[in-house]
Amino acid sequence: MAFSTGTISNICKQMETEGASEGGFNRPDSNAVAPDLNEVKAITTAKEWIASEETSFADALVAAERQSRDISQRIDALEASCASHAGYDLVETAFRSSLAKNDHDLVSACASEMEARAALNGFKSRNSIKDPARYPDDKLFHFSLLILFVAIETGVNAFFYEGSTGLLGGAMVALAVSLVNMGIASVLGALFRYSNLPDQKYKLVGYGSLAVFILTGFVLNLIFSTFRIQYELVQLRVVNEGLSEPTTVMLIGALKTAVVDAFSVFYLNFPSIDFMSFTMFFVGFGCSVIAFWKGYTFDDKHPGYGDMDRNHKTAEKKFREIKDRTFIEAEAEVRKMASDIEQLRDQIIGEQHNISALKAQAQGVHSTFISATKNIQTELNLVIEAYRAANRATRATSAPVYFSTLPDILPADDGSIRRDALLKEIDAVAAMAKNLANSRATELGDQIIQIKQKINELIELAFNKQIDAVHKRAELAIASRGQLGN
Repeated sequence: MAFSTGTISNICKQMETEGASEGGFNRPDSNAVAPDLNEVKAITTAKEWIASEETSFADALVAAERQSRDISQRIDALEASCASHAGYDLVETAFRSSLAKNDHDLVSACASEMEARAALNGFKSRNSIKDPARYPDDKLFHFSLLILFVAIETGVNAFFYEGSTGLLGGAMVALAVSLVNMGIASVLGALFRYSNLPDQKYKLVGYGSLAVFILTGFVLNLIFSTFRIQYELVQLRVVNEGLSEPTTVMLIGALKTAVVDAFSVFYLNFPSIDFMSFTMFFVGFGCSVIAFWKGYTFDDKHPGYGDMDRNHKTAEKKFREIKDRTFIEAEAEVRKMASDIEQLRDQIIGEQHNISALKAQAQGVHSTFISATKNIQTELNLVIEAYRAANRATRATSAPVYFSTLPDILPADDGSIRRDALLKEIDAVAAMAKNLANSRATELGDQIIQIKQKINELIELAFNKQIDAVHKRAELAIASRGQLGN
C-alpha cells in the first residue's frame, strides 16, 4: 500500500501528550544517548513505510524492465515481419496462392464447359443451325396449359357422353377420350421436330409424324364422335334391360361399331351424326391441334439442340460460379494482407509510443519514490519535534543531548543508479524502435498506398493470368482424353 500524506503526522497530538507525561517524570534521563521507547515506536513506523516504498519502487523497476524486454522482443518480431512483407509482388503471390486452392475445381469446371460448348457447336455445324436454342424455361408450366385444355375438353365432352350414369360417368368417358386424343397429338408434335434436321431419315420421321397426326387426329375424333352415338344407344339398352351399368361387351361392341362407321368415310360413306357429335368432333380436333403444337414447342425445334444448350449453360454457370467464388476468396486474402501491412505499420508506431510511455513511467516511479521517502522523513520530524517540545516544557532537568538532532531514516540508496540503468536499457530499446520506424514505417506506408491504388489492377491481372492457365490445362486434359472437338 502506498504512503499517503498524514499517515505519520496524525499521531502528533498523541506524541505531545506522551512527551509532556514523560517530561513530568524527567524521562528520558538527561544522560540518555538513545531515543526512548515512544520515539523508537514512531521511528520504527516510519522505517516500515520507507521499506514499503522501497519494495514498491523495486517491483515497479522490475515490471518496467520486463516491459522493456517485451517491447524489445516485439520490435525484433516486427522487423522480421517487415522483411517478410517487403515487395509489391507479395500481393500477387498471395493472390495466386489463394487461387491455387481452387485450381482443381477450376480446371475441371472449365474442361466441362469447353466440352459442352464443343458438343453444342458441333451439333449446330452438323445441322446448319445458326439461331440460338429456344425452349420454355419451365416445361411443367408449358404442359400445365395442356392439362388445362384436357380439363376443358373433358368438361365440354362430359355433357355429350352423359347418359344413365350421369354427368360423372360422362366425365370419366370424356377424360379417357381427351387423354388418348391429346396424348397422341403431343407425342406426334414432338416427333414432327425431326423435320427440321437436314438428315433425310430424320425428315422422313418428322413429316411422317405430321401425316400420322392429320390422319389420326381426323380418324380418332371421328371415332369419338360416332362413339358418342353408340354410347347413347348402349345407355338406352342399359335402361331397357334394367342393368346398373353397361357391360364390357356392350362397350366393346359400341367401340367396334364406331370404328367401322369412322373408317367408312374413306369409302365416301359418311356416318350419320347429330349436331352434338359434330360439335364434339371439332372441339376434339381443335384440342388435338393445340396438343400437337405444345408437343412441337416443348423443346427447341431441333431435337437434341435444347438438351445440349442446357448442358452448356449449366456447365458455363458452374464454371462462372467457381470463378466468382475463387476470385472473392483470393481478393479477400489480398485485402487481408494489405490490412496486415497497415496493422504492422501501426504496430511499429505504437511500439515507439509504448517505449516513450515506459520511460516516462520509470522516471515517474523514481520521482514518486523520492517524494514519498521525503514526506515520510518530514512527517517523522514533525512528530519527533512535537514530542520533544512537549517533553522539554514539563521536565525539571535538562533534556538529553540527542534531542538536538533528528533521526535520519532516508535510504542510503535513493534508487538513482537503478533508475539510470533502467533508463539506459529503455533508451536502447527506444533507439531500436526509432530505427525500425525510420527504416520501415515510411516504406510500409508507401507500400500500403501503392497497394490500395493498384490492388484492383493487380488482382485483375493475376486473375486473368490464372484463368488463361486454367484454360490451357483444361484443353490439355480434354486432349488427353481424346474428346476435344474442332
